[in-house]
Amino acid sequence: MTDEILSLSRKILPDIIKIRRILHQHPELAFEEIETGKIIASELGKLGIKVKRGVGKTGLVGVLTGEGGGGVVGLRADMDALPIAEESGVSFASRNKGVMHACGHDSHMAMLLGAAKILSLMKDDIRGTVKFIFQPSEEKNPGGAAAMIRDGVLAGPDVDAIFGQHITTDLPVGRLGFRSGPLMASADEIYITVFGRGGHGAKPHEAIDPVFISAQIVLALQAVITRMKDPLEPSVLTIGSIHGGTATNIIPDSVKLSGTLRTMNETWRKKALYLIEKTATECARALGGDCRAEVSHGYPVLVNSEPETSLARETAAALFGKGSAVSVPPQMGAEDFSYFLQKVPGSFWWVGAANKKAGATASIHSSRFRVDESAFVFGAAQLASVTLNYLSRKDSFGSKRGRRS
Repeated sequence: MTDEILSLSRKILPDIIKIRRILHQHPELAFEEIETGKIIASELGKLGIKVKRGVGKTGLVGVLTGEGGGGVVGLRADMDALPIAEESGVSFASRNKGVMHACGHDSHMAMLLGAAKILSLMKDDIRGTVKFIFQPSEEKNPGGAAAMIRDGVLAGPDVDAIFGQHITTDLPVGRLGFRSGPLMASADEIYITVFGRGGHGAKPHEAIDPVFISAQIVLALQAVITRMKDPLEPSVLTIGSIHGGTATNIIPDSVKLSGTLRTMNETWRKKALYLIEKTATECARALGGDCRAEVSHGYPVLVNSEPETSLARETAAALFGKGSAVSVPPQMGAEDFSYFLQKVPGSFWWVGAANKKAGATASIHSSRFRVDESAFVFGAAQLASVTLNYLSRKDSFGSKRGRRS
């Protein structure tokens, strides 16, 4: 079966590339993926796969049922693009001004469609049901995964395990990266408004300077990471924006700061957010001012379950050779696939797409981001194969490992 899957993936590579380029030329932002959804629905329809649209606003789900009942596997790809003006130099560059598939979601959709085609051709080997989940708004909090879950994407029939993947230029073509446990960080947005009392720049003693207070808060907040946290606990706090004032000789009434907190531990995440608010508030008051700290809660830590990750790793090694399945470290980027993994066991991995000769070296979220499209053979085959492997061995994963409340 392994040889058949890999042979089919190689055979349909031109089709995968063709649909990927169409999607790349027509990127759409979060929760605006209307035309993208039409393209995906049409492609799934050609395969005889039933499609339900409007799941999580602009998301859609295709359902393929094989022989003999059995378990249910979810396969997910994200759909949205980024507000970036493309500078990749490819002939099929974005036609939507200021919008680009700079995170590889066009590749993710194309590889999932490739897997759908492989599985539709091998329908007699499917011992259960496959849900092809095309999710909107991965790039923008609160994200489309939570919306799809609320709309019942994991129910009717209930999903037993879910798998996803992300293309990357951190690995060369032919390598897939796996890690069980925490793989990607939580991501929360922090907004702090510092209040003082405006005045003349030459008379600071008659004012309460929120610019000075803001500077002290930025420094003090680093103590949350360096002095209030276990040094072995990965965490990042970045203040990325400071806005205040209108002239060199005017002390303003207020200053606005914003930043992001990334953690790999949900318990520490909750405590850190409390400490950030407390530190900012007490620092401002100690200097005669005040502040308001607000948190926009983002995605939770992405935690891969060990059995499903081991299966995914073994699947890649069997398909492409032992050296193709590599271990990767956790990273501080965030992914709302984490919401799915809070509900059902599963795994998320990296698909290498770097190739210096093909100009595929720039990182995701770059205006120059490119991928080596030969990587799609690996991604499509991996998704199809891990699905069949899971369904054929579902009983060995235990009957009590289904959906979590």
